[in-house]
Amino acid sequence: MFAATLAAVLMLSLCSSVAFAGWSAPQSFGVSRYATTAVAVDARGDAAVAWATRGSPSIGPRFRTSVHVTVRSANGRLSTRTVWSSNDAEPLGVSVVLTASEVTVAWGSFNRAGTGTVRAAYGPLIGRWCQPRAIGRISVPAFYPPVPWVPHLAVASDGEVLLAWSHWNGKYGHEQERRGAAVAWRAPGRRFGAPQVLPDAPGGAVPQFDARGTAYLYGYCSGLVPIAPAHTHRFGRTVVLMPRQALAFDLSLTGSGRGLATWIAGECSFDAAAGNTPGPVFASVLSAGAFGKPLELTPADTAAFYSNAVATPGGGTVNWATYGPHGSETFSLQIGTDGLSGATQQITGGLIALTADGGGDQVFGPVPVPSTPIALVASPVFVRPAGGGADQPGPGRPGQVAVAAPVGRAVVWAWNASPTGAGSTMVLSVWRP
Repeated sequence: MFAATLAAVLMLSLCSSVAFAGWSAPQSFGVSRYATTAVAVDARGDAAVAWATRGSPSIGPRFRTSVHVTVRSANGRLSTRTVWSSNDAEPLGVSVVLTASEVTVAWGSFNRAGTGTVRAAYGPLIGRWCQPRAIGRISVPAFYPPVPWVPHLAVASDGEVLLAWSHWNGKYGHEQERRGAAVAWRAPGRRFGAPQVLPDAPGGAVPQFDARGTAYLYGYCSGLVPIAPAHTHRFGRTVVLMPRQALAFDLSLTGSGRGLATWIAGECSFDAAAGNTPGPVFASVLSAGAFGKPLELTPADTAAFYSNAVATPGGGTVNWATYGPHGSETFSLQIGTDGLSGATQQITGGLIALTADGGGDQVFGPVPVPSTPIALVASPVFVRPAGGGADQPGPGRPGQVAVAAPVGRAVVWAWNASPTGAGSTMVLSVWRP
């Protein structure tokens, strides 16, 4: 009996090691049941999960917000801290990035008077952090627009951090209203500088750095891409990939001045009842810092409602989804660095490439819910290592995924331990080759 038990244990251990090859042992930590989360990972395998909690009428004041961050060092050590709390704030989301030496967290909130504020804090993986600071203010409209309110962070390979958020002029619904973005920069060990308002930048701007340190901004509802050369802190050039409003715009970068953009020639709607306008799918290859001529990937009568781009050193993949007679249908297309595309393939297994790290390792999962960030995915999730090898499935439930960018090879997967996704325990695991 002892021998049989030992053999069973050894077999279970072997199966587990094969099933979750490359993934660290899952680690748990406590969160509020009313939490909005964000995740990040660096090239060493350090990971961070930030979350903003809100009050609930059933358990306490509505306008009570706290921001927390849990850091997992590459050696597996967990530490959790409360970054900020207020009795007069409703959260507008949270973002987090990290390098081998620092973690940066940014979040938005609005108070009872309707004043919106973007704040940030930073500090070492282990040790004392700086006090949180208000970085900028926004006017909160009467209802939420179809672009994310969440402030977005990006980090360059040298540790420089860029923060971007939606900016309104306080005249929501007025004919003179201007929708744009604001940005602020921070060097390692320094506080954020004064915000810069970019009135012509896309609302809900998402920042990214390439391996050289060039910064890009893009938005879900816009075909404009402002670009700031490395270390200049100035978005002096804007590429117009689609002159009017776009839908589901996505940009993926790999290496220096290389990447892939995709979008739908449709429109975002500010009317929740009307919904967005679907359309055909386009793409543009970024090579040597220049975007190529837009490629029309689908016929003009295509009604796509979702698209995403995944750039890899050898080219990239564009995925999109349409509504068919039996529900949504998903398609995929490979695009080379020369801009030439292969044949369109329909996804029958339901899993698509969602993102890729700086080394070209791709993360696969189901198509996200329309109009939500690409990182928000459901189980199963697996990594397809660059250069070949077996796919490496992750060990947990539906959750959030982040990859090391722009030069690292690492993936973090964080999920709620509750089957409903609303429990008080989070779990994370890190993949490295």
